[in-house]
Amino acid sequence: MIREGNNTLGRFVATLAPPGAGANWIEQLQSAPLGGGIRYSGPADVLFSFAGLADQQLTGGLAVAADFSGRLTAPRVNGVARANALTYENETFGTRVTQMKLDGRFTNDRLDIRDFSGRAGDGTVQASGTVGLAADSGFPMNIAVRLDRARLARSEAITSVVSGTLAITNSATNGGLIKGDLSLPETRYMVAWQGGTEIRQLQGVRRKGEGVDVLDQRMAARKTAAQPADWKLDIRVRADNEIYVTGMGLDSEWKTNMRITGTTANPRVVGTLEVLRGRYSFSGKQFDLEQGIITFNGPMMNPTLAIKAQTRIDTITAGLQVTGSAQEPDIAFISTPSLPQDEILSRILFGENVANLSATQAIQLAAALNGLRGGGGGLNPMGKLQGATGIDRIGIVGGDEETGRGTSLAVGQRISNNIYVEIITDSRGFTATQLEIALSRTLSLLSKTGTNAGSSANLRYSKDY
Repeated sequence: MIREGNNTLGRFVATLAPPGAGANWIEQLQSAPLGGGIRYSGPADVLFSFAGLADQQLTGGLAVAADFSGRLTAPRVNGVARANALTYENETFGTRVTQMKLDGRFTNDRLDIRDFSGRAGDGTVQASGTVGLAADSGFPMNIAVRLDRARLARSEAITSVVSGTLAITNSATNGGLIKGDLSLPETRYMVAWQGGTEIRQLQGVRRKGEGVDVLDQRMAARKTAAQPADWKLDIRVRADNEIYVTGMGLDSEWKTNMRITGTTANPRVVGTLEVLRGRYSFSGKQFDLEQGIITFNGPMMNPTLAIKAQTRIDTITAGLQVTGSAQEPDIAFISTPSLPQDEILSRILFGENVANLSATQAIQLAAALNGLRGGGGGLNPMGKLQGATGIDRIGIVGGDEETGRGTSLAVGQRISNNIYVEIITDSRGFTATQLEIALSRTLSLLSKTGTNAGSSANLRYSKDY
């Protein structure tokens, strides 16, 4: 009996009798005649709770009516499963599929999905196919999925819209395979430094008197046995533009053409991410991204980097260059004409020759260089502080004689997709606040107010963004 409060939602009956042939009771139950059925009409979350997926929910009305026969390893099920207004949510990725409809029919040893559809953002998800229910035949599966501008992720870190097709198949001979051809009409990714929030897990810690819990061992074994098989992958992913990568001073648009192979446990990626246009903000200066190629050739988390960003400072062209791999990047300052690393950074931070720096500026320069060299590969020398605080931007800003501002600390936070606030302050008591409101992709309203600079408002037009 399935109840919710005082309401009866359904009934489940199953019999395995008489015992069949076998060397032990498990084999005898598996070969015993199966009988019974299920009748359920009520909230989908009641049945979905048995899946044990804490970060996922399925809500709405669901109706299932089916009768069982055959054996456990080769069941015979006949009946229907239907729904008209389901909603699926995944908290980890921010996925939300609404208005889901399901028309399924159980026929002997398989479930025929005649129609499945739902809305994901402004797009749609559709699927059809068959799912085998018999262990003797390896749970065969053949499902075709079609995505049309479906928003499959919407979180603080990533938002992605996907179009294309997926074919999900499984057989006793060839195993499971997910094959597809996908395009990304729009993807937004927020870069966030995680080094400041990492907590090492202590190994070998046990409570006094702690023993081995047999029940815990059994539960762990069941969870391991219930994990899905290692599926093979063959998915092509393409995007001609509109992959927006922002955060930590970066504001850029990319394109990609890659292929994902390997398995779900060990995916392999071959292809590139290539920058179309972009800027990198550091020390109050804008660096144009002149080169940006991220090459994948195997492990997903360790691509090869070739990134260059430059700007004009007085009589020199200065910038940053990143090569090597994502796990072991080689970050260097570059300039034309060629200058030493500390001299280039001094020009970027303070607009001064390194020989003309004050004692305070020299300390800040040394700290920035040390942070860049020992920071584990971040492009921003103050990235660890930024990552620990959760602030979008922290940087050092050079002095300004016109406003009386000394070398200052700039702290910025993006309140929403269209509003950005930045506060600049120095040790002399100077404080300035800047508010930027994006009116469209090309037009922004800038409002500034400062201790000595008064207030101002203006419109900024940017052709790239």
